Amino acid sequence: MTTAAITTPRDTRVFRPVVVLFLVLAGVFSFSAYFVLQAYAPDLKGGDDGGSHALSRSAVGFAGLVSLLRADGVPVLINRDGPAKRDPNWSLLVLTPEESTKPSDLSDFTATSGPTLVVLPKWETTEDPLNSGWVRNAGLIDAGALKTLLGKPMDATISRRADTAPVQLAPSGASQQPGFATGPIAQLQSLTASGATPVLADPHGAAVLVRAAGSNAGILADPDLMNTHGLRDLTTARAAVALIGSLRQGDGPVVFDVSLDGLEHSPSLLKLAFEPPFLGATLCLFGAALLMAVHAANRFGAPERAGRALALGKLALAEKLGGIDPHGQARTAHGPRLSRPQPQRRGQGAGRDPAECRRARGLCGPAGRTHRRRAPLGPGVADPGGQGSRQPHPLRPTPLSMETGDDS
Repeated sequence: MTTAAITTPRDTRVFRPVVVLFLVLAGVFSFSAYFVLQAYAPDLKGGDDGGSHALSRSAVGFAGLVSLLRADGVPVLINRDGPAKRDPNWSLLVLTPEESTKPSDLSDFTATSGPTLVVLPKWETTEDPLNSGWVRNAGLIDAGALKTLLGKPMDATISRRADTAPVQLAPSGASQQPGFATGPIAQLQSLTASGATPVLADPHGAAVLVRAAGSNAGILADPDLMNTHGLRDLTTARAAVALIGSLRQGDGPVVFDVSLDGLEHSPSLLKLAFEPPFLGATLCLFGAALLMAVHAANRFGAPERAGRALALGKLALAEKLGGIDPHGQARTAHGPRLSRPQPQRRGQGAGRDPAECRRARGLCGPAGRTHRRRAPLGPGVADPGGQGSRQPHPLRPTPLSMETGDDS
């Protein structure tokens, strides 16, 4: 072992500064990302839960129609904000309510202006335990539930065929809607409602598409004309795209609403912190925390430890003695108060002999000798007055005078 190896100081650092910097940055990033994801987690849901909406890829979902329209060059949007965010530039709004949707929530959409298409549900489903996002057929939805969904003013009646066969949809009455041929449809569902105008009907005259009275909303009775289960047939897929194109007004986007299916944007206080106008305040707080961290990281050495209130040792004793001046006045905040003369009480001590006053206070005996303890005289120092008065020793400070004019 060489001398250089012995004298080389050992590095006692646990981590290098670069490693500590990366650890701090990783912690700050993780902490911020957690709160951002926590705020926007409901909005980031994929929606592939097997429901009958535009984000579901199940048999009763409409994700296949969304992909088909986009492949055909039609702009498609997904609405999560409900009727409050409806844009007049939308060419068509497609609503896919569920069996449990309230009629008042549905009427909030249909009451607004603009072309709207309501696709009624048809199938009861259960979750497929073998495939996530898939469903299994559990039968047809009760017709009474669909009547409740449309509300009492419409007084709707739901009818279903018993067979599975292709359908030729033709315009009904004075409707200018073109006709469509579809593939096999199981138990075709039709609708009649009070005040509703039939638009498309099957060969038997049962209305499949009607227009609600006093609004620009159409109601499609059978969802198999547009859902993934129906689009497996090429003829039905072409009919669905053609039907959407005939209902559009303008070149705006076709918007599928999913707020009726429980996938709306949920407001939260945490989300407000990351959106204007509160985003500026959040950035200011983040910047202040960053400056505090930089200041703490650049501080030199350990913080200074506070000393004792009463120091020990000879040096502290010498400093205490040095705080008393030769005239008996302590160099403290209480020194002047103790050393200044105190006022006498009224009628006390005026024109009287000092010895008599001391006897009256009980401080001396009959001969006038005081009982107050006198400081011992040094060797060779005489008492010229004989009454306890003496000159101060040149090397010894005079003790503090504690006699006051108050007898308390």
